[in-house]
Amino acid sequence: MQSVNKYIKNIRLYVTESEKNLQINDITATELESIWGDVCDAYPNFEIFFSFNSERMTSSQTIPYGLLENLKMEKIDDMVNFKLSKANFTGLSDFELDISLLTEDNFDEFAAFHDSRNGDMFWTSTRIGKKFDIWRIHILKKCGATTGYSMMMATEKNTEIFAVVADVESEKQAILQVACKNIFAEGRNEVLFMIDANDEALQEIARVIGFKQTGFYQGFRGIIPPFL
Repeated sequence: MQSVNKYIKNIRLYVTESEKNLQINDITATELESIWGDVCDAYPNFEIFFSFNSERMTSSQTIPYGLLENLKMEKIDDMVNFKLSKANFTGLSDFELDISLLTEDNFDEFAAFHDSRNGDMFWTSTRIGKKFDIWRIHILKKCGATTGYSMMMATEKNTEIFAVVADVESEKQAILQVACKNIFAEGRNEVLFMIDANDEALQEIARVIGFKQTGFYQGFRGIIPPFL
Protein backbone atom coordinates (compact mmCIF):
# COMPACT_ATOMS: atom_id res chain seq x y z
CA MET A 1 0.00 0.00 0.00
CA GLN A 2 1.83 3.09 -1.24
CA SER A 3 0.39 6.56 -1.79
CA VAL A 4 1.75 8.62 -4.67
CA ASN A 5 1.72 12.40 -4.92
CA LYS A 6 -0.43 13.62 -7.81
CA TYR A 7 -1.18 17.23 -8.73
CA ILE A 8 -4.21 18.92 -10.27
CA LYS A 9 -3.76 22.67 -10.79
CA ASN A 10 -0.93 22.67 -8.22
CA ILE A 11 -3.14 21.01 -5.58
CA ARG A 12 -1.46 17.92 -4.13
CA LEU A 13 -3.42 14.68 -3.89
CA TYR A 14 -2.15 11.62 -2.02
CA VAL A 15 -3.41 8.76 -4.21
CA THR A 16 -3.33 5.05 -3.30
CA GLU A 17 -4.36 3.23 -6.47
CA SER A 18 -4.40 -0.24 -4.89
CA GLU A 19 -6.86 0.92 -2.21
CA LYS A 20 -8.82 3.18 -4.59
CA ASN A 21 -8.60 6.16 -2.26
CA LEU A 22 -7.01 9.57 -2.09
CA GLN A 23 -6.52 12.37 0.42
CA ILE A 24 -6.41 16.14 0.08
CA ASN A 25 -5.16 18.34 2.93
CA ASP A 26 -6.20 21.86 3.97
CA ILE A 27 -7.89 22.81 0.71
CA THR A 28 -9.87 26.04 0.42
CA ALA A 29 -13.36 26.31 -1.07
CA THR A 30 -12.04 28.13 -4.15
CA GLU A 31 -9.36 25.51 -4.76
CA LEU A 32 -11.79 22.64 -4.27
CA GLU A 33 -14.31 24.10 -6.70
CA SER A 34 -11.57 24.61 -9.29
CA ILE A 35 -10.36 20.98 -9.27
CA TRP A 36 -13.48 18.96 -8.38
CA GLY A 37 -14.49 18.21 -11.97
CA ASP A 38 -10.97 17.02 -12.76
CA VAL A 39 -10.90 14.86 -9.61
CA CYS A 40 -14.21 13.23 -10.60
CA ASP A 41 -12.92 12.65 -14.11
CA ALA A 42 -9.63 11.09 -12.96
CA TYR A 43 -10.79 9.09 -9.91
CA PRO A 44 -14.45 8.04 -10.26
CA ASN A 45 -15.74 5.86 -7.42
CA PHE A 46 -12.57 6.35 -5.36
CA GLU A 47 -12.94 6.97 -1.64
CA ILE A 48 -11.77 10.49 -0.82
CA PHE A 49 -10.56 11.92 2.48
CA PHE A 50 -10.20 15.62 3.31
CA SER A 51 -8.11 16.62 6.30
CA PHE A 52 -7.77 20.05 7.92
CA ASN A 53 -5.14 20.74 10.56
CA SER A 54 -5.15 24.18 12.15
CA GLU A 55 -1.38 23.98 12.63
CA ARG A 56 -0.86 23.76 8.87
CA MET A 57 -3.54 26.25 7.83
CA THR A 58 -2.99 29.96 7.30
CA SER A 59 -4.54 32.45 9.71
CA SER A 60 -7.18 33.45 7.13
CA GLN A 61 -8.04 29.93 5.93
CA THR A 62 -11.39 28.37 6.83
CA ILE A 63 -12.79 24.87 6.32
CA PRO A 64 -15.27 24.85 3.36
CA TYR A 65 -18.09 23.20 5.35
CA GLY A 66 -20.91 24.16 2.99
CA LEU A 67 -19.15 22.88 -0.11
CA LEU A 68 -18.15 19.62 1.57
CA GLU A 69 -21.77 19.13 2.63
CA ASN A 70 -22.99 19.78 -0.92
CA LEU A 71 -20.52 17.16 -2.17
CA LYS A 72 -22.03 14.70 0.35
CA MET A 73 -18.88 14.44 2.43
CA GLU A 74 -19.32 13.01 5.93
CA LYS A 75 -17.39 14.44 8.87
CA ILE A 76 -15.54 11.50 10.42
CA ASP A 77 -13.04 13.31 12.67
CA ASP A 78 -13.38 16.25 15.03
CA MET A 79 -10.23 16.29 17.09
CA VAL A 80 -8.17 18.45 19.45
CA ASN A 81 -4.41 18.38 18.84
CA PHE A 82 -2.10 17.68 21.76
CA LYS A 83 1.70 17.40 21.75
CA LEU A 84 4.02 15.92 24.35
CA SER A 85 7.71 16.80 24.45
CA LYS A 86 10.20 14.52 26.14
CA ALA A 87 11.01 17.33 28.58
CA ASN A 88 7.36 17.65 29.68
CA PHE A 89 6.67 13.92 30.12
CA THR A 90 5.69 13.21 33.73
CA GLY A 91 6.88 9.60 33.65
CA LEU A 92 5.14 6.44 34.82
CA SER A 93 2.56 6.19 37.58
CA ASP A 94 2.44 3.16 39.84
CA PHE A 95 0.31 0.39 38.35
CA GLU A 96 0.29 -3.37 38.12
CA LEU A 97 -0.89 -4.15 34.61
CA ASP A 98 0.28 -6.49 31.87
CA ILE A 99 1.25 -4.04 29.10
CA SER A 100 3.62 -5.12 26.33
CA LEU A 101 4.71 -4.16 22.82
CA LEU A 102 2.82 -6.03 20.12
CA THR A 103 4.80 -8.34 17.83
CA GLU A 104 3.82 -9.96 14.56
CA ASP A 105 3.55 -13.28 16.39
CA ASN A 106 0.50 -12.15 18.38
CA PHE A 107 -0.91 -9.76 15.77
CA ASP A 108 -4.02 -11.80 14.94
CA GLU A 109 -5.52 -11.47 18.42
CA PHE A 110 -4.93 -7.71 18.42
CA ALA A 111 -6.36 -7.44 14.89
CA ALA A 112 -9.68 -9.00 15.86
CA PHE A 113 -9.95 -6.83 18.98
CA HIS A 114 -8.99 -3.63 17.14
CA ASP A 115 -11.45 -4.15 14.30
CA SER A 116 -14.25 -4.84 16.78
CA ARG A 117 -13.54 -1.62 18.68
CA ASN A 118 -12.47 0.72 15.86
CA GLY A 119 -14.10 -0.70 12.75
CA ASP A 120 -14.64 2.74 11.18
CA MET A 121 -11.00 3.81 11.44
CA PHE A 122 -9.01 4.12 8.20
CA TRP A 123 -6.21 2.13 9.81
CA THR A 124 -7.91 -1.24 9.92
CA SER A 125 -5.88 -4.25 11.03
CA THR A 126 -5.34 -5.18 7.37
CA ARG A 127 -3.77 -1.81 6.61
CA ILE A 128 -1.71 -1.86 9.81
CA GLY A 129 -0.41 -5.32 8.97
CA LYS A 130 0.84 -4.17 5.57
CA LYS A 131 2.99 -1.46 7.22
CA PHE A 132 3.68 -3.11 10.57
CA ASP A 133 7.22 -1.69 10.76
CA ILE A 134 6.01 1.89 11.32
CA TRP A 135 3.69 0.98 14.23
CA ARG A 136 4.39 0.76 17.97
CA ILE A 137 1.31 -0.94 19.39
CA HIS A 138 1.14 -1.67 23.12
CA ILE A 139 -1.47 -4.14 24.32
CA LEU A 140 -3.07 -4.61 27.72
CA LYS A 141 -3.92 -8.16 28.73
CA LYS A 142 -6.11 -9.53 31.48
CA CYS A 143 -6.28 -13.26 32.14
CA GLY A 144 -4.41 -13.83 28.89
CA ALA A 145 -6.87 -11.89 26.69
CA THR A 146 -6.36 -8.50 25.02
CA THR A 147 -8.55 -5.88 26.71
CA GLY A 148 -6.91 -2.63 25.60
CA TYR A 149 -4.20 -1.10 23.44
CA SER A 150 -2.52 2.04 22.15
CA MET A 151 -1.59 2.60 18.50
CA MET A 152 1.41 4.82 17.78
CA MET A 153 2.76 5.49 14.29
CA ALA A 154 6.49 6.27 14.18
CA THR A 155 7.71 7.48 10.78
CA GLU A 156 10.86 9.41 9.91
CA LYS A 157 9.05 12.74 10.28
CA ASN A 158 6.35 12.20 12.89
CA THR A 159 5.41 10.23 15.98
CA GLU A 160 1.64 10.10 16.51
CA ILE A 161 -0.81 8.30 18.79
CA PHE A 162 -3.83 7.13 16.76
CA ALA A 163 -5.87 5.39 19.45
CA VAL A 164 -5.92 4.49 23.13
CA VAL A 165 -8.52 1.87 24.00
CA ALA A 166 -9.45 0.45 27.40
CA ASP A 167 -12.58 0.12 29.50
CA VAL A 168 -11.13 2.00 32.51
CA GLU A 169 -9.65 5.51 32.40
CA SER A 170 -6.73 4.57 34.65
CA GLU A 171 -5.84 1.79 32.21
CA LYS A 172 -5.84 4.25 29.31
CA GLN A 173 -3.43 6.45 31.25
CA ALA A 174 -1.15 3.51 31.99
CA ILE A 175 -1.06 2.32 28.37
CA LEU A 176 -0.41 5.84 27.10
CA GLN A 177 2.38 6.41 29.60
CA VAL A 178 4.13 3.15 28.69
CA ALA A 179 3.87 3.93 24.98
CA CYS A 180 5.35 7.42 25.45
CA LYS A 181 8.10 6.17 27.77
CA ASN A 182 9.19 3.55 25.24
CA ILE A 183 9.13 5.87 22.22
CA PHE A 184 11.20 8.47 24.06
CA ALA A 185 13.66 5.68 24.90
CA GLU A 186 13.95 5.08 21.13
CA GLY A 187 15.22 8.64 20.76
CA ARG A 188 12.03 10.45 19.74
CA ASN A 189 11.52 13.90 21.23
CA GLU A 190 7.84 14.70 20.58
CA VAL A 191 4.55 12.82 20.33
CA LEU A 192 1.35 14.08 18.65
CA PHE A 193 -2.05 12.92 19.88
CA MET A 194 -5.29 14.02 18.19
CA ILE A 195 -8.12 13.38 20.67
CA ASP A 196 -11.86 13.38 19.99
CA ALA A 197 -13.17 16.85 20.76
CA ASN A 198 -15.94 15.32 22.88
CA ASP A 199 -13.67 13.01 24.90
CA GLU A 200 -12.89 15.32 27.80
CA ALA A 201 -11.75 12.43 30.01
CA LEU A 202 -9.01 11.37 27.58
CA GLN A 203 -7.99 14.99 27.07
CA GLU A 204 -7.51 15.31 30.84
CA ILE A 205 -5.43 12.10 30.90
CA ALA A 206 -3.19 13.57 28.21
CA ARG A 207 -2.74 16.77 30.21
CA VAL A 208 -1.80 14.81 33.35
CA ILE A 209 0.91 13.03 31.38
CA GLY A 210 2.26 16.36 30.12
CA PHE A 211 0.59 16.86 26.71
CA LYS A 212 -0.13 20.48 25.70
CA GLN A 213 -3.07 21.50 23.50
CA THR A 214 -1.85 23.02 20.21
CA GLY A 215 -4.77 23.17 17.74
CA PHE A 216 -7.48 21.13 16.03
CA TYR A 217 -7.96 18.58 13.26
CA GLN A 218 -11.09 17.72 11.27
CA GLY A 219 -11.53 15.01 8.67
CA PHE A 220 -14.19 14.25 6.04
CA ARG A 221 -14.85 11.23 3.84
CA GLY A 222 -16.96 10.44 0.78
CA ILE A 223 -17.10 8.70 -2.58
CA ILE A 224 -16.08 10.51 -5.76
CA PRO A 225 -18.87 10.38 -8.36
CA PRO A 226 -18.09 9.95 -12.06
CA PHE A 227 -17.74 13.32 -13.79
CA LEU A 228 -20.89 14.30 -15.69
